[in-house]
Amino acid sequence: MKNTETNIKSEAELIRQIKNGDDEALLNLCFLYKPLINKVKSLYHVRYYDSQDWEQDAMIICHDSAISFDLNKGKFGSYFKTRLINHARSLVRYDNAYRRQALKQSVSLETAKKNNLLPLDKSFVSIPEIPLSENIAILTSKLSHLETNALLVGLGVIEQKEVIQKLKISKLTLSRARSRLAQKMRQTLLN
Repeated sequence: MKNTETNIKSEAELIRQIKNGDDEALLNLCFLYKPLINKVKSLYHVRYYDSQDWEQDAMIICHDSAISFDLNKGKFGSYFKTRLINHARSLVRYDNAYRRQALKQSVSLETAKKNNLLPLDKSFVSIPEIPLSENIAILTSKLSHLETNALLVGLGVIEQKEVIQKLKISKLTLSRARSRLAQKMRQTLLN
């Protein structure tokens, strides 16, 4: 009984010291609750979270708990435990979020080769609402003669020098035509 009272008094003193900015008191308080921290660490598995991450998070939560704890209300141990468990659950929820499931199920190429895994037979290619050939027809109908030549240069069908000589334009004019072409391509093909 006497040991418990001493422990509670020392815990309250440590909390007061933490509120006054004593870092050593924080380390001592975390050491007091080391079994609780280890228990929570063993109950909740978070991918890519090692022991040092748990220790650091527990120390941050212990500090925040000590700062916000009212010594006249309740027990610090249950308050800290609740905050630590809530944090662990938040980490697990974050880790298990639906949009991250693909990452969990992915396998590196080295592992796939080592285990002789074959690619899936299913096609994951999305079918555009408007076929690409129609989009290209719409794009080419919007292009000027100069922009069409800029497209042919970009595709490597004709040489830049040939277009400049044939149309009697400068490199700057052709460069501007390429910029307009790129803008029209974004508008037509991506929208």
